[in-house]
Amino acid sequence: MNITLRKWGTLIILSIIWGSSYILIKKGLTGLTPVQLGSLRMIITAILIAPFSLSKLNQIPKNKIKWVAFSAFIGTFFPNYLFAFAETEISSAVAGVMVSLTPLFTLIISIIFFKEEFFKKQFTGVLIGFIGIIILVNNEFQISGLNLMYVFFTILAAFFYAVNANVLKYKLPNISAISIIGMSFIILFLPASLILLFTDFPFQTFTKDPLIIESIIYILILAVFGTAIAKVLYIKLLSISSPVFSVSTTYLIPLVAIFWGLLDGEQFKLVQFLGTAVILLGVYLVTKKK
Repeated sequence: MNITLRKWGTLIILSIIWGSSYILIKKGLTGLTPVQLGSLRMIITAILIAPFSLSKLNQIPKNKIKWVAFSAFIGTFFPNYLFAFAETEISSAVAGVMVSLTPLFTLIISIIFFKEEFFKKQFTGVLIGFIGIIILVNNEFQISGLNLMYVFFTILAAFFYAVNANVLKYKLPNISAISIIGMSFIILFLPASLILLFTDFPFQTFTKDPLIIESIIYILILAVFGTAIAKVLYIKLLSISSPVFSVSTTYLIPLVAIFWGLLDGEQFKLVQFLGTAVILLGVYLVTKKK
């Protein structure tokens, strides 16, 4: 398959999957606390992916394990909890929108620490995309007066995603996606389990609570698609593109997140349609190298 088609195809699939994650988090929070949701998401993913990855772990050089661990915590562990806490106060659409800050952070990190070459058009695209995010979010601030601390959680998560994109690209190249994901969740399984143990999760009686069961079903879907499959696709995308192109998924994610938000009764106004148009222009410029 043509490399350009592969890049764009993977980008679009990832955008749909990750854009759908925020409504699943929102639904999962109906019967779980943010800490329980974040922990269960990682535990379930670890269990699901283990049979497919255990035989691949020897593909990771010993001197790279520290970078896999760093990637696991910065790209999965902390963002999982940050978004879960954020969505207790902000809408799933806004959460999906705020992650679009990732390309701006990725650009800055790539230039400063990894000497990545960027064309003027790409830099302009990142800035235009960021303007689109401001247009989208500004309306939400005016309507609901969002709690800044919870918005900051999503900004911090976006920064962590940007760091992770560069780590995967420059510190873990030429290592299979499934081996990185497998090792990551083996590392995260224990801390996530310990954290869950210190919550008030009703281990002995949760099967009798329909609300908790419904939440776990949403988290199961989230773990399979939004974490396991998406992580594999993301690492594959990084292997055939640049970090900035790969995190361009975060420009398309808001469109999907807003779509699900509308279906769930969240409001979306004309000014926000303008914001999405500006974002799409930014995506086009960011992914054009010449």
